[in-house]
Amino acid sequence: MRLFIVSAIAFAAATPAAAQTAASTNNYDGFRGEVRLGWETPTVSGDGDVYKLGSAVSYGAEAGYDLSVGKNVTVGPYASWEQSSVELDADAGAGIKVGRNYQVGGRVGTGLGGVLGYVKFGYSNIKLSLTDTEIDYSDTKGGFGGGLGIEGNIGKNAYAGIEGNYSDFGKFEGINLQRRQLAGKLGFRF
Repeated sequence: MRLFIVSAIAFAAATPAAAQTAASTNNYDGFRGEVRLGWETPTVSGDGDVYKLGSAVSYGAEAGYDLSVGKNVTVGPYASWEQSSVELDADAGAGIKVGRNYQVGGRVGTGLGGVLGYVKFGYSNIKLSLTDTEIDYSDTKGGFGGGLGIEGNIGKNAYAGIEGNYSDFGKFEGINLQRRQLAGKLGFRF
């Protein structure tokens, strides 16, 4: 009887600790929303050369849902919107301005010793504007984008992370258009 009581007490004491440990290694699921601040470089390429349209700050937000499908694995959809401040002024008074970029897709994450590492892939759409003294023209172009990132929890529901992104929009007015970005983020899980 004495062994049974000691075993029951040990089991009762160990169960909350085990549950807490399991929760702390996989508490990356649920709805999430984040704000993002990045540095981006849209580029064009042709004839074997790559040209930067400029480098500048981007800012925006992302919303998503992460579903736990294993001890350390999450999957889920996301949607992001970002505004760019990249602007290229030509000598003749004309300029190219990079506007908003949005992306919808999915991501897969895995727990890496207290943080979540993930890869994401989706459809991306960018807006470019041409301005000079006589005309003001803008157009959008869709393509595919993806990213690699890492995020860690701050307290119970908040998280912070860093992410690298790349999008390829294919041919735009006869030239290849890409977007590269490195962003920091701060988010909240609901």
